[in-house]
Amino acid sequence: MAAEIGNENKTTDDSRLNFTTKGSYLKAGFDYNAYENWLDMENIISIGLRYGFSTFNQELNSYKIYNATPYFGEVPAIASGEKFNGLTASWIEVVAGIKAKVFDNVFVGFSLRLNRLVSNKKPGNFDNLYIPGFNRTYDGDFGVGFNYTVSYFIPLYKKKVEPVEVSKNGAKEE
Repeated sequence: MAAEIGNENKTTDDSRLNFTTKGSYLKAGFDYNAYENWLDMENIISIGLRYGFSTFNQELNSYKIYNATPYFGEVPAIASGEKFNGLTASWIEVVAGIKAKVFDNVFVGFSLRLNRLVSNKKPGNFDNLYIPGFNRTYDGDFGVGFNYTVSYFIPLYKKKVEPVEVSKNGAKEE
């Protein structure tokens, strides 16, 4: 089982527009550890699947009108301040990553993510160019991401491993 929760407040300043996105996200899913540890190691090489959901607001701070033939120069930025509230998005995410144990139950690692939007509530005259938890949309349904993490593993139970004695002829003794 894997879960992520977060809150973002990001201002994007592009060549044509400046906007601020504020919101929260939740991701839930699972990871499969494909690495067989030896001795007392607890490292992880995993692949996983997540479902993400985000609720957010966007504010268009300023924009520039595109002029293909700027004979009289570039048009200055126009201040807007228009707000778009109550926006939501959801997506499916495939995750591949590595985590290494540094202390008891504390891991550091990184992951690569491939996202696909499932739903995206857009305002009437603006597009969701950035979605908290998903990243930039680039006028499409797919996204890619790279994360680095410091995580804490919450031990719910611990399996006690009993040593198995082996006799001189190689048979296991119980």
